[in-house]
Amino acid sequence: MGPLAETGQQIKNTNYNHSNTTASTIIDERPSIEVNWDHILSNPECELSDNDESPLPLVFMALGRTGSSITWATVAKMTETGDPSEPVKAIEIVGRTNVESTDFFNNIPDKLSSSWPSSYICDLQTNFTRRGLKGSLVGFQWKPYKIELDNPRSLAGLRDLASSNDAGRRHPSIRVIYQTRNPIDRRLSNWRHRGHSMSEVPPHCKVGDGECLKEHQKFDQRMNFTDGKELLHWLKQDKNHENNVFQHLKDAGVDYIHVAYEKLYSSGRGDEVASEWMRIFRFLGRGPSDGLIMKDVRKNFEMAKTSSKNHKNMMLNYEEVKKTLEGTEFEEYLN
Repeated sequence: MGPLAETGQQIKNTNYNHSNTTASTIIDERPSIEVNWDHILSNPECELSDNDESPLPLVFMALGRTGSSITWATVAKMTETGDPSEPVKAIEIVGRTNVESTDFFNNIPDKLSSSWPSSYICDLQTNFTRRGLKGSLVGFQWKPYKIELDNPRSLAGLRDLASSNDAGRRHPSIRVIYQTRNPIDRRLSNWRHRGHSMSEVPPHCKVGDGECLKEHQKFDQRMNFTDGKELLHWLKQDKNHENNVFQHLKDAGVDYIHVAYEKLYSSGRGDEVASEWMRIFRFLGRGPSDGLIMKDVRKNFEMAKTSSKNHKNMMLNYEEVKKTLEGTEFEEYLN
């Protein structure tokens, strides 16, 4: 029986090697996934461990194309002790799309409606320790879609994450990281993949995978970007949504850290101080929290950068976009 057979996570239509006993057994590269709520309900007394040798409970909030996968993998690799294992990607149990997110919240059992985050993570962590799996982090990725942010079970989930930090709670703290990215870069990245299957344009390329990078370059063409009133309206909506996420986290009392893609993946010198990465490690209480430079962080990147072009080289209508943003609060978004 494979290591996932007795956990709350069920993976369908995949070719996983379940005999593998490293964290790579739950890399999120599946076409579909569902949570085995029945298994979680069968162990209502599950308790999260705060043992330094146990994987650290973590929820990673981020929209698509924000670099969350490489951030999770890098943090996992740099917080490991002992023999390194292949970093595990944050499982997107809450859904990769609006539709999947709606289905997820609709399918949470009533008994777990107010504790589903801690119950899921506890079940997963317990499985890790029981099966002797390696891995420094355990948890899931949560895409905070606007359509489901005010769902009662979404709000209850945030309160559950907040209560995990209460002194009287039996669970140790579940850390929450919220990562954002320049919305223009997010949209450009989405558009590069739009209309193409994962077999045509893989979402990510591993470092050194020249063939994968070549596939990305095939679709790396200049495009007409949104401009005028439509662009300003979209950017205002995006900013409002981002602020709404911040407000929801604050209202629920969640202890979280906000990090920005641009600070994590600065293209500056290798000896540049990796301040944003050290903020993460200090927040987690694991990993290098002093004297870290970007050269050392980049050594741990498992995924390669698939585009290094600036906006001017990516947009056919760059001048129109520039004119639209000049003098607005969004002018700094354009490079």
